[in-house]
Amino acid sequence: MDILQIIPAAQRVLKHYDITFLTPKEWATLIQYGSIKKYKKGENFITANHINTKIAFVLKGCFRFYYEKNENEITCLLSFENGLIGSFESNILKQPCTQTIQAIEESELFVIDYKDLEALYDKSPKFERVGRLILEYYLAFLQQRITSYLMETPEERYKSLFQETPDVLQRVPLQYIASYIGVTPVSLSRIRKRILKK
Repeated sequence: MDILQIIPAAQRVLKHYDITFLTPKEWATLIQYGSIKKYKKGENFITANHINTKIAFVLKGCFRFYYEKNENEITCLLSFENGLIGSFESNILKQPCTQTIQAIEESELFVIDYKDLEALYDKSPKFERVGRLILEYYLAFLQQRITSYLMETPEERYKSLFQETPDVLQRVPLQYIASYIGVTPVSLSRIRKRILKK
């Protein structure tokens, strides 16, 4: 995929973060620092216990973030088109990741090395603003996720996920959805039955 094909995809993603103020030349500069990469279903973007140096935007597909505990996989986040994925604990704190980020379906990412992102910040205040807006959006998303776990029932979390991503049942295995909302697959089945009866 050449630069002329990448720019529309990147613009579509960054428009999601309300980033529409870059000139065509600045778009070209930004794109040159990254690359498009394809991931097969089940392939890891990040593997736990390794140092990660990259972040990425999901152009197409779906990824899950999960921890391993007592030989169980706990899905904590799902990221679909336009989502930002990466391990900031690894990028910023220079320590191994605690999570694995895995493609749930055939996916495409726009990937950029965190060091290259920092180099972009030095080129122009506009690029620094891009980074700030994206991180602010990501922090707000994580705060909403934490609030959801503290204030909502699993049924409410399931409904919210379904509203945000109506085709989630066709894209994400039920065991990952159950883990994501904090219940067992059996409990998820009961929740779905209750919702269908209403």
